[in-house]
This record gives sequence, C-alpha cells and structure tokens, in this order.
Amino acid sequence: MSMSCHDASGEHVLDTNSQADPGIKRIVLVGNPNCGKSTLFNLITGMSVHVGNWPGVTVDVKMAQWKVDGGIWEVVDLPGSYSLLGKNVDEQVTSNFLLSQEYDVVLNVVDSTSLERSLMLTLELLDLQKPMVVALNFIDELEKSGATIDADKLSEELGVPVVPISALKGINIDALKEALKNARVPKLIPFNRSLENLIATLQKRDNLGRFEALSSIANEQTDMDEIMGHLDGIHPQEHIAMERYRKAHQIAMDVMKKLPEKWKWSDMLDHVLLHPIVGIPTFVIILYLLFKVIFAVGQPLTDLVAESISWISAVVTTHLPNGLMKDFVQNALFGGVGNVISFVPLVFVMFFTVGLLENSGYMARASLIMDRPLSRFGLSGKSFISLILGFGCNVPAILSTRAIDDPVERRIASMVIPLIPCNARLPVLTVLGSALFGPRALGAVLFCYALSVVFSLILAFGFRNVAFKRMPTFFALEMPPYRMPSLKMTTKLAWFRTKDFLHKAFTVVLLATVVFWALLTFPLGADVSQSYVARIGMFLSQTVFKPLGFNWQMSSALLMGLAAKEAVLSSLGQLYKASGSALVSSLASSFSSSSGIAFMVFFVLYVPCIATMAALRKEVGPKWTVIQLVVQLVVAYLVSLGAYYLSYLLFV
Repeated sequence: MSMSCHDASGEHVLDTNSQADPGIKRIVLVGNPNCGKSTLFNLITGMSVHVGNWPGVTVDVKMAQWKVDGGIWEVVDLPGSYSLLGKNVDEQVTSNFLLSQEYDVVLNVVDSTSLERSLMLTLELLDLQKPMVVALNFIDELEKSGATIDADKLSEELGVPVVPISALKGINIDALKEALKNARVPKLIPFNRSLENLIATLQKRDNLGRFEALSSIANEQTDMDEIMGHLDGIHPQEHIAMERYRKAHQIAMDVMKKLPEKWKWSDMLDHVLLHPIVGIPTFVIILYLLFKVIFAVGQPLTDLVAESISWISAVVTTHLPNGLMKDFVQNALFGGVGNVISFVPLVFVMFFTVGLLENSGYMARASLIMDRPLSRFGLSGKSFISLILGFGCNVPAILSTRAIDDPVERRIASMVIPLIPCNARLPVLTVLGSALFGPRALGAVLFCYALSVVFSLILAFGFRNVAFKRMPTFFALEMPPYRMPSLKMTTKLAWFRTKDFLHKAFTVVLLATVVFWALLTFPLGADVSQSYVARIGMFLSQTVFKPLGFNWQMSSALLMGLAAKEAVLSSLGQLYKASGSALVSSLASSFSSSSGIAFMVFFVLYVPCIATMAALRKEVGPKWTVIQLVVQLVVAYLVSLGAYYLSYLLFV
C-alpha cells in the first residue's frame, strides 16, 4: 500500500507509449500482488521512481533506471495481477502494456512460498513468447519452512532462467543480473488437444498471436458455437483455468519438496487476530497504540524542529531592513511554510509505523476482519485497504479503488474516502488540539479521526441504500505470510513518502502561502483588519460561519485549505504571526472552547483539497463529484453546528 500525497495533475507522468531508447534495455516486472515485486523494484532502482499513468486510466506504472555494469537498464513495475485475462483495471493495464509496448525482457517475480498459485500467471506469460526470467522470491522464508524448490528443474520445465532470490535481504541479485543478460524465449507448454486445435484455428484464420487467440477465446470474442464445439461444451474461461491449474499443480509437485504441515506460531497468531470476537478489539487497540507511538516519538521532534525554525527566523530577519521583504520572509516563509515543515518528523514517524504494519502482513488480515462490519454499510474488505490508504493521502487512496471489481462499491468507496483525514490534516489537528486541550490533545485528535470514520461509513450506507441500491459483492483475499519488516526498507519507504509531503510544502503550500500573504498585506499601509483576507474572512464569519462562532481568521484560513490542508496551518501562522508553541498559545486565547471544537470538527470533515477533487472527478465523473462535495460540505456544517452547541452546554 501506498500512503503518500500526490498531485492529481499527473506530475512526473511519463509517456508509456513512447518507444524505449534502443541503447537501453527495458525490463518489465510482472507478478501477483504481495509477491515482493515492488520491494525488488525499490531495491534495484534505489527508489528513483517516476510514475506514469497508463493513457485513459489512473493506475500507476512505475519506471526507473537500474545501473548495471556501467550500463543503464530501464525497469518498469506493472501493477500486481493474478491473470492477464482478468477484468479489473490493474490486470487490464498489465495485459495492455505487455501486448502493446516494446520491451526486452519479462521478469516474472514469483512468491516461492505459494508456488502453485504463482505459476498460474507464469504459464500465461509463457504464451507471450517474449524473452523471460523467473525470480523465485522469499527463498529465505521457504528454506526456513523446510521446503525446497529445484530451480534447475523448474528452469528446464519452463525453458527460461530461474533464479532464487530474496528482495528483502538482497540475496542473489547479482545472479539475477546475469540471468537477465541471458534471458531467452520460453518453450510452449501445450494445453489439451481440443484447446490447441482451437488456438491454431484462430491464429491462422484471424492472424493472431498465441496469447491474443487465447484472450479471444477466454473473453468470448469469437463465435461461441465454434468455441463450445471445440471444448466439449465447457465454458472457455473455465476450460482454460482448469488446464492452467492442472499444469501449475503438476509442475509445482515435480519441482517442490515440502515437509509435513505443522502447527506454526503464525497459525496461533491468526487464531487471535482473525477471531470474529477478539479480532476487531485487537485492531482498535493496535490503531490506538499506533497513534500513541506517533505522538510520543514524533511530537517532541516536531517541537524541536519548530523551535529551530523560530530561531533561524529570528536570526535571518534581524539582518533584514523593515519593509515588505522582511514581512514576507518572517510571516510567509518562516511563519507559513516553516509551520508546515516543522511537522515533518511527525509525518515521517506516521509513515514509518504504518509501514511496519504493512510489511508485517497484518494489514491484509485487518481488511479481512473488517469485511463483516463494513458489509453493514455497503462496503467490503476490499474497500478497507483504500480507506486505510486515505489516512496517508486521499489521492492515491481514490486511485486504489480501481482494484475493486464491483463498480458500485468502487464508486461508493471513492466518494467516502475524502472524509478520511489525510496526513496533511494531522499537523493542523495537533495544533488545534494542543490549543484547546493541552496535554490531552491526543484524545482530541483521535476523536476527530473516529468522527470522520463514522461519518464516512454513514455516507457509504446512505449512498448504497439511496443512490445505488445494490448489495456489496463477495469478498475473498489471499493471506500473505507474516514477515519481519525490514527496518532499512521501511525507513527508505517512509522517507520516500515524506518527501512528497515536503514537495507539497515547497510547491502547493508555498504558492497558497504567497497568495495568502499578499491578500493579508494589501492594501499597503492598511491595518491587518482592513486587508483583503480580513474582508473575505469577516464576510464569511458574519454570514455562513456566524452560527459556528468562527472569527475572521478561522474563516479565511479554511479557504486556503482548498489548495492544501497544510495551508490552513501556514495561514494561521501568518495571521497570528507565530509558530510552534507560540502559535498554540495565540490560538488558545483567540477563540472560545465551543468555536474551537466546532472548528476542529468542521476542518476534519469539510471538502478535500483540489488534488483530491480532481482525482475524484476522474474516477466517478463530474456529476457524482459535485454530489459528493455538496453532501460532505452539508455534513461538515451540520455536525460542527451540533458540536458547537453541545460543547457550549458542556463547557459554559
């Protein structure tokens, strides 16, 4: 899973239709989900990743360079797929790329601990008749279990080089390089005579390649009477799947030796974590501990960075003459962008801890135990993964819904994800919570997160029962084995994701901060209460936000949140000319408990940033995007209004 903020405008998009440089070898990584393909990609490329969107869709095709013996290879990481004949978007992107693009070698990454299942895709790749290498990943885990795979025999069966590796530990990567240099076209593994006769007929009649002919048969793109006549009345997809399974099972039995199954510690762990009664409370406890660690480790570091930025600001501005330049540097750069940058440690710790859960194999189990509760709201465990991604950034979370097969559930999940608070909201909620509740800020932040999740589920229930009126589909999920996360890889991945946060701070947030500073500064010579920002804020605070008790500073800061949620923090820093603990103190004295609580609730629930809106529009269309934004805005307003009057009764 990915939990990093991306610009929906398509930054760093590569043209996947472009031809590969004739002097550069192009390697295409193909494999099942959870096979370690992305880990291998990150290892060999050093995570110098560019992301290109396949034309017409928004599924990521990652591309990077791998320096090998003084030369450069281009590595393409295609979405994880169980089949090239599948109908979900990930599998269609993989299939379309392999059939329409130029490349030199297919590197099939296989989970050696699930060899039989992985070979189903491998057998499909053989039919492409492209130079190919098979990488048997997780070989260290296989050996620990006492099982062995005869790589030489498997190579003989498939007709391509087979290399046992561990992407996590970097085992046998040099051998993999040599195998890629000597990749060869695989031998054909025939089906039964009836299916082979039909394939040959279509190839000759329609001038198709072997894989295209199989695809035509599986997708019923040729005369069904002709197909059924050849296949003895068996449905073509079922017939092909049965044949592939028979071959995969036979090959796995021939090359793999296993010890008798024993009760393992992972079975005992699953007995607790997947228990229908104990599993959900355990998940809630894990999430609470996750946030506890994030704040216990990240908050002191954030305070330290904030104090450092304040010190640097004081040193720099003392050497600047009074005027616009000094005001810009002090309030826009240090007071605005500096406030956002100070939360980098908190964001990094969040990505690191979540990465540990991802790489341990627990997240897949969490989605399984949440399937039953989510089904009551019209979603399934498939949507859970996208919802969890939303805590990192709503944009990739919305894009990840393309892996959901049911189009209705995919649309509903996309429409409720904007209610999930992304990492950009965390710094703002932390400051507001500290201003209102002091040392009990963690409880306030957790309450806001819980509130957003509750209303996302309520909206999902409403959309399912009012707008779409269809029950969720059956949910099935492959359970990856438990793995000890690599601290090195988790740290690199957390930093890679944190760089997106920093990139946003120096692009979108910086732009919003400059605009806000200009509106706050002009007209020149006027008091801040007469600035353009103040006029806009006062209009909103005296009309729309008057029932909520928002002052003009709060109202105008919310507008900047449409560009990026972090911009709310930078705007507040400029308005109160403070950062870090000084900003917390200023906020604590500038609004009442009731209006502050209403502001926190409204902030966590109101409409997402422009990038998320753009991603949502791509996935569900303009009509449903407008409906979602109106509904979310109304919900945010009504809930914060209720929070205002309830807190007024409790605290006054």
